[in-house]
Amino acid sequence: MQASDGPSEPEQFERELRAILYRFDCPDAQMLGEYQLELLDPGNRTRIAAHAVQCDECRGELQTLRTFLAMPTSVPEPTLLRARRLIATLFVPRPDLAYGGLRGASDDSTRLYEAGDVTVTLGPGQTPGSLFGLVVASGHSPEALESREVRLLTREAAVLSTSLDDLGNFEFARVASGKYVLEIDLPDGVVVIEELQINS
Repeated sequence: MQASDGPSEPEQFERELRAILYRFDCPDAQMLGEYQLELLDPGNRTRIAAHAVQCDECRGELQTLRTFLAMPTSVPEPTLLRARRLIATLFVPRPDLAYGGLRGASDDSTRLYEAGDVTVTLGPGQTPGSLFGLVVASGHSPEALESREVRLLTREAAVLSTSLDDLGNFEFARVASGKYVLEIDLPDGVVVIEELQINS
């Protein structure tokens, strides 16, 4: 009879039994974590401590967990929180001040806001419910501001989004009447215009 190359039946059974019984009496990873964080009741803490004295694997897991918990952690701050927020204030211009760069706005309804070296001119468009704007940032050419995001937020946090064109203009269409917050992402921070009243 030719000898088999594989393990004999008793050897195979022993291997399967070892696999089944391997660490059968060890606490699971969650309980070890709760033990390390001191979240267990005294009875379970005593039981796991006594087990860990005899079990190399559990001692190794607890040591790995201690090392991980001892490492300093740093949670990255969201981008919008890192950005400097500049609150714009309404500026009342002189009657003879021209707004040649703002398309579609009539002189009597144009509003000018200032935030540091940034000016934002707002006015209604030619169609009801539209809002035009012009952004001028000292030190940045209009081309450098192209494609920067502009957001219009309501109190319910619904967002309309658009972007600046190569002249620093932006437009929102079909805006319902109400109060909004306007946010403009610029290289140096976020310009915010609060309590912006829009009448369609």
